[in-house]
Amino acid sequence: MSQNVYQFIDLQRVDPPKKPLKIRKIEFVEIYEPFSEGQAKAQADRCLSCGNPYCEWKCPVHNYIPNWLKLANEGRIFEAAELSHQTNTLPEVCGRVCPQDRLCEGSCTLHDEFGAVTIGNIERYINDKAFEMAGARI
Repeated sequence: MSQNVYQFIDLQRVDPPKKPLKIRKIEFVEIYEPFSEGQAKAQADRCLSCGNPYCEWKCPVHNYIPNWLKLANEGRIFEAAELSHQTNTLPEVCGRVCPQDRLCEGSCTLHDEFGAVTIGNIERYINDKAFEMAGARI
């Protein structure tokens, strides 16, 4: 984790870029590019690790969101993915289709003033990366 307690101010919320329209029109691909390792770590570092994490409370499956954001920021991807699987059988799907803007990201303490932590995109990143690294052992 960063030693900068104002990381959420210094680093804006960044969503992954959209794939070009001409590609999306002719291929069956996801709309957004995946985060790079650096992007995922930087965005995870914006989490305040609130004492009473509203994001976790608002999540229908009560994911341990601040915990796996911390692990993702530390580069401990496999552990973060294992933790996300403890409360959710398909976090790799939820990272794509769950309405985070109304649930976890909508209740993020940073949401109104600084832009919520990109929880869904980080969830997608850690689980995709873990599957890439370890196959189906998760």
